[in-house]
Amino acid sequence: MSIWFEGYGCTANQGETLEMRDHANELGHAIAKDSTSAETVVLGTCTVIESTQNKMEKRISELIDQGKNVIVSGCMATADTKVLNSKFPNAPLVSPGDINGLGDLIGRGGCKPETLESPFASILPISSGCLGRCTYCATLKARGRVTSRSVNDIFFKAQYAIDSGSKELLLTSQDNGAFGADTGSSLENLLMELSHLDGEFRLRVGMLNPMLVAGRSHEMAKAWGDSRTYKFMHLPIQSGSQKILDSMVRDHTVGEFWEVVNVFRDYYPEMMIITDIITGFPGETDEDHHKTISLLNELSPDLVNVTRFSPRKGTPASRYKRINGRIVKKRSRELTILRKELGAKSFRRFVGRKTSILTVENQKRGSTLCRDDNYRPIILMEELPLGEFYDVEIIDSEYGFMTAILV
Repeated sequence: MSIWFEGYGCTANQGETLEMRDHANELGHAIAKDSTSAETVVLGTCTVIESTQNKMEKRISELIDQGKNVIVSGCMATADTKVLNSKFPNAPLVSPGDINGLGDLIGRGGCKPETLESPFASILPISSGCLGRCTYCATLKARGRVTSRSVNDIFFKAQYAIDSGSKELLLTSQDNGAFGADTGSSLENLLMELSHLDGEFRLRVGMLNPMLVAGRSHEMAKAWGDSRTYKFMHLPIQSGSQKILDSMVRDHTVGEFWEVVNVFRDYYPEMMIITDIITGFPGETDEDHHKTISLLNELSPDLVNVTRFSPRKGTPASRYKRINGRIVKKRSRELTILRKELGAKSFRRFVGRKTSILTVENQKRGSTLCRDDNYRPIILMEELPLGEFYDVEIIDSEYGFMTAILV
C-alpha cells in the first residue's frame, strides 16, 4: 500500500505525523511522493480554532472525493470523534501519535523499508497532553493529561538525528514546561542531558506556559546555557488583564509572566521572545484591551501571534457571552498594527552588528534563510548550502526578518 502523510497545526502534531510515516515505512508500506499518487492518506489534523477545523473537514472531503482511503489522526480524532464519525463514517480514526494503532489499521506491507531522507530539522516530540485548565482550549479533550517520553529515548533519537545529518533539533509538545511532571523528571533535566550530545547543531525549545516556569525560572534559564541551544522562548500571555487571565483559568498571574521574562532576560539579554494574544475573549472590556497593549509595549517582543477568540465546542468558554464582532475586529486590527511596530523596532537594534548564523532554508531563488543564535530570521541574498555556519553582518531589517552579508 502506498501512503501519504500530511501533518497540520503545531510542530508537535507534525512531528507525530512524521513518526507515523516512519513506522509505516518500517512495516513495509511504500511512502508516496504526494497525495495524488497515494492509495491512502493519513491526516494529522488540527482543531485549534473553528476555521482550522473547517479546513480539515474540507481536506478530508477532497481526498475522499478523489477516491483515497483516509485515516484521520491528530487532535480531531479524539476531540471531534462524533463529528468525524457522522460526516466521514468510512474514515477510521487513530489517536494522536498512536503509531501502534496505525499499525493495526494498515497491517504489514510487502515493500522493503526505504532509507528516508534525513530532514535538515528534526522534530522531537517530548510529551503529549497538558496540565492546564484553560476554559477556551480543546487540547485537554484531544490529548488528555501530560504523558512524557523518557529522557533516554529522546537523547538517543536526538543523537541519531544529528548523526544522520540534522542540524536543527526542535523539541516540541503541547507545553514543553509540563515535560516530566508525570515521571519525576523535568525540562531542566532533559536539557542538561541533551547538552551532552555530540555534534554541531542548534536546539530549539518550543512553547512554554508561564504557570509551569514561574517559581523555577532561574533553574530553567540555566538549562538554556549550552551554546548550541537557541536563546529563544515562546511564552504565551494571552491577555494583559488579570481579570481575563482568571476567566481563562490560565493559572498564572501577570506578575508571574514578568518574573519569567525578567529572569531569562537577565541571563540572556538578547533572547528572542514570542508571545500569544487572544483578543475578544468573552468579558474583555476596553480597559482589559488597553492593559494588553500596555503589556506588549513594555515587553517589546520580537513576534506576537494574535488570534481572535474562537469558541471550541465542549469548552467552558463556548458558553460565555461573546463580544460584538465589530469590536473584536477593531481590537485585532489595533494589535496587528502594534505587533508589526514592535517587531520592526526589536529587529532594528541589530543593524550594523556581526553575528554567526546557521543556513536553514532556500526559500526563494538567490536567497537563503538563516537563524542566528537567538533564532531570529536573517536573509542572505545569495544561495548557500544548508546546514552550514557563517559569520555575517546585519545591514538592514524589516518586520519579521533582518538582511545580512557574509563577512
